[in-house]
Amino acid sequence: MMTRRLSLVIASLAMVFGFFIVGPQTTLAQEFSLYSADDIFVETIPNVPGPNEQVTLKLDSYSFNLNNYYIAWFKDGERQSAGYGQREFKFRTGASGVITNVTAVVEFEGQVFRKELRFAPSQVDLLWQAIDAYTPPFYRGKALPLKQAQIRVTAIPETLLIEPNDAPNLVYYWDRNYQRQGNQSGFGRQSITFTADPLVNSEKITVTSNDRRENSAATNTIDIPVSSFSPKILFYEIDQNDRILTNQALNTNGVVDGDTIKLSFHPLNMSSIKDNFTDLFVDWRINGTPGPPQDFAKQNELYITTSGVSGATSISVGLEGIEKLLQKTREGIELVFNAGN
Repeated sequence: MMTRRLSLVIASLAMVFGFFIVGPQTTLAQEFSLYSADDIFVETIPNVPGPNEQVTLKLDSYSFNLNNYYIAWFKDGERQSAGYGQREFKFRTGASGVITNVTAVVEFEGQVFRKELRFAPSQVDLLWQAIDAYTPPFYRGKALPLKQAQIRVTAIPETLLIEPNDAPNLVYYWDRNYQRQGNQSGFGRQSITFTADPLVNSEKITVTSNDRRENSAATNTIDIPVSSFSPKILFYEIDQNDRILTNQALNTNGVVDGDTIKLSFHPLNMSSIKDNFTDLFVDWRINGTPGPPQDFAKQNELYITTSGVSGATSISVGLEGIEKLLQKTREGIELVFNAGN
C-alpha cells in the first residue's frame, strides 16, 4: 500500500515539475535574452576629442568576450571595417562644429547589438587674470599672479553649433589641480575664482564645456605659474598739483632738480585693493633709518628734503600683505639731488 502511494506522489511531482520547468522554459528562451547593447561600453581616447583630432574607440564588455564575435564599424553611415574581434576603430574628427556619427555593430549569437556615437568637437579658450593684483594707473602690462593672489579663469567656447552669445548657457566642469570643483561647476558657470595655493609652483586649471544636449563638447587646460613671479615696487614723483607722474618711474632715473621731492610707491602685482594700500604693512627707510610718512592716511607717500644740500639719498620701502603674509618685498632707489637747480 505504501509503495503504491509513493509511486503516485512521485508521478504527480514529475507532472508538476514538467509543467513549470519544461513547458515555460522553451517560451522564455525565445522571448528573453540575458544580454543587450548596454553590456557593451565604449572607451574614447582622448575622452573629449577636439577638432581635427585622431580618435581611438575601443569596445569592451564584462559580460562576454567580444574577441569571439563579428564587429563592424560605420562612419556617417558608410562601412569602414569589419571582422571577428575587431574591437578597435580609429578615425579623425572634423572641423569645429562638424558632426561625425560612428556606429559599432556586434553580432552576438543571432542577435545584433548597436552602439551609436556622435562627435561634435568644439574649442574652448581659457583667459586668466589676477583680480586683486595691483597695477599703477595707465600701466600697459598685465598684472601677474603671486602666491595667495586671487585669480579668475574664464572659459571662452568656440563652436558652430550654438550662437556665440549663448556661451553663458553651456554647462562647465572645472578641475583645479586634478580635483573637480563641484561648487563652481554647472550650468552657466563660465568662470572659476580661487586663491593661489602657496604650496604649489603652478595652478593647473581644466575646463570641460558642453551644451545641455551634450551635442558639442570641448576641453582645455592652462598652467598658471604663480611661483615664477615676484612683486616689484615702482616709485613715482608727485607734482605740486598732487598728480602722480606715471609717465616715468624714478626706478630708472632718480635725478631730482632741487632739494625736495614728494614720493609715491606703487606695489606692482601685489594683492592690494584698498586706497593708499592700507591692506599692506609699510616700512619707509631713508639712508637705512626708519622714516615714517608725514600722513599715515597716505602711507604710500613720503616728503623728502635735503634743506638745500646736493647729494645722493637712499630711499627704500618694505611691503608685506596684512592678510597675505607670503606677499612681501623690499625695494629702494637712490635719489640724486641737484639743490642748485
